[in-house]
Amino acid sequence: MPVTTKTSAPAVGISAGISVLVLLFYAIALATFSDLRSSDAAGNAYAQAFGAIEIIVLWLLLAVLAIIAWAKGDMPAWTVIAAAILVPVSGFVTMTALELLSRPHIPPFLWPIIIPALVPPLVVAFCFWALLPSTHVRVPVVYAGGVIWGAILLLCVSILPMLQTRNAENEKFAVGREKYAADFAKLPPDSPLRDWVPFLATPDQTRVSNALERIRHLERRQGDAEAMLDRGDFPLGDLGRFDLTPTPALCDKARALLRRNATSLVLKEPNSKPYSDIAMQVSDAIAAMSWLVDYDCSCDAESFSWETMAKAYRGTNYDIYRLPELRDPKRLGRALYENPERFSMLTPRAHLKAWLKFTEDKTLREQALAGARKLDHRTTDAIEILNKDEFTTRMLLEYLPVLDLEPTPPLCQAALASLHGQFVKIYRPKADDPRSYDELLGRLGRGQHFSALKWLALHGCEADAELSEAERLIGAYKASPDSGLMLGTLERLHRKP
Repeated sequence: MPVTTKTSAPAVGISAGISVLVLLFYAIALATFSDLRSSDAAGNAYAQAFGAIEIIVLWLLLAVLAIIAWAKGDMPAWTVIAAAILVPVSGFVTMTALELLSRPHIPPFLWPIIIPALVPPLVVAFCFWALLPSTHVRVPVVYAGGVIWGAILLLCVSILPMLQTRNAENEKFAVGREKYAADFAKLPPDSPLRDWVPFLATPDQTRVSNALERIRHLERRQGDAEAMLDRGDFPLGDLGRFDLTPTPALCDKARALLRRNATSLVLKEPNSKPYSDIAMQVSDAIAAMSWLVDYDCSCDAESFSWETMAKAYRGTNYDIYRLPELRDPKRLGRALYENPERFSMLTPRAHLKAWLKFTEDKTLREQALAGARKLDHRTTDAIEILNKDEFTTRMLLEYLPVLDLEPTPPLCQAALASLHGQFVKIYRPKADDPRSYDELLGRLGRGQHFSALKWLALHGCEADAELSEAERLIGAYKASPDSGLMLGTLERLHRKP
């Protein structure tokens, strides 16, 4: 074949411009393909959709570049045929690779990325070979075309064993699911905790939830958990998920296991291993210590040991900053005192809001109120709730008359301010839109605000402004025997000059 030495400058210029766009979308696409599982389900779906769009745009640019090379360059017929077949085929193969890359945690892992990583540079290289005939002397077509299109063909064919690997893994997963279901179904309900723990090691969160539900209703779980902590085979990351009681014995055994595990991971030579080697263990330890600390089991020494050990690894993550937070004195016992999981966890040290939480359960309401009345810090807690916690304030106002609180000036001020703020926000109907008094009570939580206001006024709080606001509010609704009685009661509570 005679060598053509004349170059089409406009074609080369246009191709160079298109190549810049190819490079841009190539970089964006590779970044997308390598990070398709870093978000939640919705975010991952968006990433895959963007990846598909990037493939379409990128391969359209490659097709345009190939057409320019054919029209203005020097391409033998067989290379034209190869380009016409392999450019679109490689685009379809890349779409398949994208599907495989959407689950990079299972075989063939990230290997499919070699297709979108290598095909575009090879196509661009051949197109410029065709547009610059002077290069034909240095690189004959048999090498340029044969090597490049042969490599692209091999890349396209490589998707087949990758698909076979994924299909085999899918079949293995399906068999595993069936075995999981069969084993789970035949496990006796009173089996030891150690027999239930393996069923948590599945990506199917529905099955994990079912296993956790069984564990939480296992009567022997507390003793089994302590025995597993002693042996060292307890899954620390799940410590807070088994509905265990944070007894002193459980606290001591969990802390002992945490210390043993931290010691086993200490490096002989600092920075000799990457942090990724222990990231999961650190995360599980933090989860365990978080639960223990929240339930009044101090883990200062353990969190310091894990922090010191972890810092000796290369490339640490945010866990290094979470570990010191576990030693914050303000956090110790926070869940136990403010938001315990079970009524049986309540103690006289628990915050009033923790006791009020259980008034929502009719079977526990009277017990919770009786316990709340015995708290020596109930008035201080009530003031804190009124100033900081809008949700619990509603419950507090409902039970204010039966909590035996001390009507101190700070309590009066906080409670009356809360009532006033809620009164002024209630809808006041117009004259042509009469509403019943029952509707007003419904807006006020069945009148609990009026009950709280009466208690405050009867116990010496300066409530004239709030009484007047309540009277104006009631007056905006249709008169009824009940509203008349309430107005009369509020009127009598005004302080007489």
